[in-house]
Amino acid sequence: MAYSRNGARRRARRPSRRRELHTGVLGRLLIMAAVVAAIVLGVAIFFRVRTVEVQGNSIYSWEQVANASGVAPGDNLFMLNREAVAGSIKAQLPYVQNVSVGRILPDTVVIQVEESQIAGLVEADVGGSWYINTEGRVLGSSLDNFSGQVVEMTGFTLVNPQTGQDARPTEGQEEAMAAALEIIDAMEGTGLMEKITTINVEKTYDIELLAGDQYQILLGGTDELPYKMQYLQAVLDELDPYLRGTIDLTFDEKRVARFREWEQTE
Repeated sequence: MAYSRNGARRRARRPSRRRELHTGVLGRLLIMAAVVAAIVLGVAIFFRVRTVEVQGNSIYSWEQVANASGVAPGDNLFMLNREAVAGSIKAQLPYVQNVSVGRILPDTVVIQVEESQIAGLVEADVGGSWYINTEGRVLGSSLDNFSGQVVEMTGFTLVNPQTGQDARPTEGQEEAMAAALEIIDAMEGTGLMEKITTINVEKTYDIELLAGDQYQILLGGTDELPYKMQYLQAVLDELDPYLRGTIDLTFDEKRVARFREWEQTE
């Protein structure tokens, strides 16, 4: 019977221990909840946007990027939807290609933009000329705050261009537009974008480039474009600056460029 009484006593004490355990866990949970609430309240009160920094912009002003972001003074720094901010900027500013949004505590939003590399200016079937970027996206019919060289592309036209949409050439001219963009891509990093003023791809097997009214460049097709562009840059560097003429890079005769000076007219 003693065994039974001891067992009964142990069983009688167990509920009390469970109550103590339950009370301890509940207390810790309440403390954790209070700490989290304090942190959230502190973030809500103290981490407010006061400054918006814009980096990488040249075509668009600080005001244009900041306004397009939708970020306003007093917004919660940690509650900003960075993807939504980036999407809003790209939707409203077609020359912006990529956007990254960062935070600097306690009150600064940093917006880093990468603006489109302008491929050239192309005539449209609806009239006027439109800018397209190196990826074939329509940028618009005007280009404010840009002072660099823009290449005129001839030999194809755009069908009903819409800002921010992919450029669509007239039916049957898809190969011509692709060739023009391929030439632009091959010129990247060579310095030729500042010298070439026109790309004529009306005949994709007999492409012609113009460097102002000083040089006519016969390119042939789009084969070996990187090599031809490097070769062209070397030729332009070697030619006397007062010369005017035709540079033949078709490689019809061996793999050498030929230069034919134009006759001087009075």
